[in-house]
Amino acid sequence: MPKIKRIGALVASLLLVMLFLGACGDSNTVSPVATSPIALTTAATSITTKPVTTNTKSAVAWTQDGVCYSLFVRSFFDSNGDGKGDLHGVIAKLDYLNDGKPDSTKSLSVNCIWLLPVTESPTYHGYDTTDYYKINPDYGTNEDFKKLVQEAHKRGINVLVDMVFNHTSIKHPWFQQAAADPKSPYRNWYIFSDTDPGYPGPMGKAWHKNPLGEGYYYGVFDSTLPDLNLTNPDVTKELYKVTEFWIKEMGVDGFRMDAVKHFIEDGQKQVDTPQTHQWLRDYRKYYLSLKPDFYTIGEVSTGSSLLGYYPDQLENYFEFSLALSFVNSTKRGQASFVNLIQDANKNWLNQRYGTFLTNHDQPRIMDALGNDMAMMKLAATAYLTSTGLPFIYYGEEIGMLGVKPDEQIRTPMQWSGDSKGGFSAATPWEPLNPDVAKVNVQAQDSDSASLLNLYRKLIQIRRATPAVSHGDYTPLNSNHYKVATYLRHSESSDVLVVLNMSNEAITDLTLNIDKSSLAFGQYSPTLLMSLDGTSPALAPLTVQADGAVSGYAPLINIPPTSGYIIKLKIN
Repeated sequence: MPKIKRIGALVASLLLVMLFLGACGDSNTVSPVATSPIALTTAATSITTKPVTTNTKSAVAWTQDGVCYSLFVRSFFDSNGDGKGDLHGVIAKLDYLNDGKPDSTKSLSVNCIWLLPVTESPTYHGYDTTDYYKINPDYGTNEDFKKLVQEAHKRGINVLVDMVFNHTSIKHPWFQQAAADPKSPYRNWYIFSDTDPGYPGPMGKAWHKNPLGEGYYYGVFDSTLPDLNLTNPDVTKELYKVTEFWIKEMGVDGFRMDAVKHFIEDGQKQVDTPQTHQWLRDYRKYYLSLKPDFYTIGEVSTGSSLLGYYPDQLENYFEFSLALSFVNSTKRGQASFVNLIQDANKNWLNQRYGTFLTNHDQPRIMDALGNDMAMMKLAATAYLTSTGLPFIYYGEEIGMLGVKPDEQIRTPMQWSGDSKGGFSAATPWEPLNPDVAKVNVQAQDSDSASLLNLYRKLIQIRRATPAVSHGDYTPLNSNHYKVATYLRHSESSDVLVVLNMSNEAITDLTLNIDKSSLAFGQYSPTLLMSLDGTSPALAPLTVQADGAVSGYAPLINIPPTSGYIIKLKIN
């Protein structure tokens, strides 16, 4: 981000030395406006952290058998009849997510919810806050949020909130003061230049004319989203205060962190900079000093390598490449996602990544798969039996549709088949999908073959079976590239997954591997679940020395787009 050149060389040198030694003093003022778009730390602040031991293994226990559910509060459930979802609406539907009963068949049994932005914002989406410390009035109050956390925790649900540190709203008081007055103490909280630097950002125009005065400011996403200057210690100090507030006052269990690869620019290098990595390292030390089991997951979208972000920055990151592979493998009728999972586990130790099918920025998975229910069930089974921490996007579990623009992939949840979808007593803030009469929770709740009940079953299996939730992942060699076959192994359980990704029946499947985590001996198979509801005969498995498997034919016939989760027990 832009360096300030109206600062003496001696002062700049002293600041750099102080920062290197970590001996920063308090400051309540900010240096004058930058005249060049080159980044530099501008003021010294004191940020104290307790000693923290960095470990590549997750210290967040609930993630070991975790399944998260991503929801948009505005679209989840309206409790007060104004057409917009709210926090009391989420509270009212918590039992749908997890009713606190370990063997429940009527809840999804997730143990984590990720709330898209909930702070005060002038837009429907909320990724442009005007106050980091205040809940969006459309959703309720700070006290309502605390009540939600309390009720969620009663049910064993951890609460994550979307935290946007890269930028604020152009209407944020900080920016309003900074843009109107070059001498404002907030001027260098953002990135200003006296002249237009002219170069574009990674997504197009990044420098925008100041609407309230002279000069230009940097906003990588949009002119309404001015980037914060994270090289300024005063900004970092404030964001640390925000973090402490959400941990200590609001009681959250973690953050989903938006756009982290854009945090700090270095001239025209605007993503994945060394300064961003260092900021994240320091930030990790800080939040762990407040709450040793605080969970963070970062958005590092397609086009960037995750390699530079491990192992000592945020806890997890979303695996966008793997998500795309789940979708493409299903559409093409191939098992190629298995290889990407193997690569991910080599690169990101201890399964420290998040998996998903599609998210709030992408066409919904049901649309991506051409509204094909058989494909949808395969994709769901593939990612919910694979490694990493899975994130379900609300409505995915009933097959909701939606394509761009963004409002139409964030439409109200379809609870019932009436004209308002059981979402609200008023006209919903955004029209519901036309298929609401057929695609809704009420219609699928009692249908054992529904997508909703498949999700319930898959999540129950995952959370109750250590091999599936966090065990080793070993692909098996098969004579059919359209069949995905892999072993999941833990100290207490072993599971074999067989997924026929194709539209062809397979009658001669054989599996082989030279080495695996399975112990030598004879295994009896037990069917945990089949996609078609059948219970076919399963052949016993012989495991040789070093866990080798040779010529194993688990099933005589594997129908098209079918799948099986098989528990293996040594005799």
